[in-house]
Amino acid sequence: MSTYRINFKQLRQRPDFLEMLAALERGFAAFHVDFYLVGAIARDIWMTAINKIPPIRITRDIDFAVFIEDKGTYESLKRYLIEIEHFQPSKENNFVLLWQGRMQVDLLPFGNIEDKNAKVSLEGTGLTSLNMPGFKEIYESGLPEAELEGEHRFKFCTLPGIVILKLIAWEDRPEIRRDDLKDILTILSHFFEMYTDQIYKLHSDLFGNDDFGLDLIAARVMGREMNKIASRNEKLHGRLSHLLEKNTMDVSKSQIAKIMANMSDTTVEESLRPLSEMWLGFQGD
Repeated sequence: MSTYRINFKQLRQRPDFLEMLAALERGFAAFHVDFYLVGAIARDIWMTAINKIPPIRITRDIDFAVFIEDKGTYESLKRYLIEIEHFQPSKENNFVLLWQGRMQVDLLPFGNIEDKNAKVSLEGTGLTSLNMPGFKEIYESGLPEAELEGEHRFKFCTLPGIVILKLIAWEDRPEIRRDDLKDILTILSHFFEMYTDQIYKLHSDLFGNDDFGLDLIAARVMGREMNKIASRNEKLHGRLSHLLEKNTMDVSKSQIAKIMANMSDTTVEESLRPLSEMWLGFQGD
């Protein structure tokens, strides 16, 4: 995987972000915990920092996927970050820490800490369990790295990985996760320019049809790349396959296409086309 050199300004974060990142890195190193960035910052690294695409919505929460062997390691890591690095615990969410009382940091554990259903459960009050489908498969598929200001080096989620996680998040809570579909729509609209070299090199079979525009080629490639990740886990692959099929088989019943059409001011039929190409690519076509 590639390494990208980026600077702090490109991340559009608070001035104390680097201090917070350094504190987390010390904790991760102390407990030999590997991690990668997910969520809005991973999206912004791809779009704004690497490809200079104008920023979209700003999210202040910072999401880290952390590879954890057992609950004891996770609890020890949290205790270290609270007692030594001066993070504050959240009363409402056992997977959240606060930096200087203002910046929310989500520590999302995956790996051997998960049960057979990709669920992580902790002791305590507030939110004590999370479903983590896809995180381990994305990690095992290989991750790019960012070098920030020549001092910090960390892995971050791939674009197909981001789309997988956002589809799952939307399906879990469609009433409050519409912004995940907005992010997917934005990623798809810029995916060809962000993935140009790989598309020409690895997916040349998709060229040659004048009716098959670059946006549809990009959507097909996105589906193929998502398939490579999801194929590592039969249950994950089945879930995504069912979700994509349900939202592409009948234009009148596609909730995703309807929402995307509303967001992009197009018809549902027009919004369904890239979604259908993603589904074909996910099937291996």
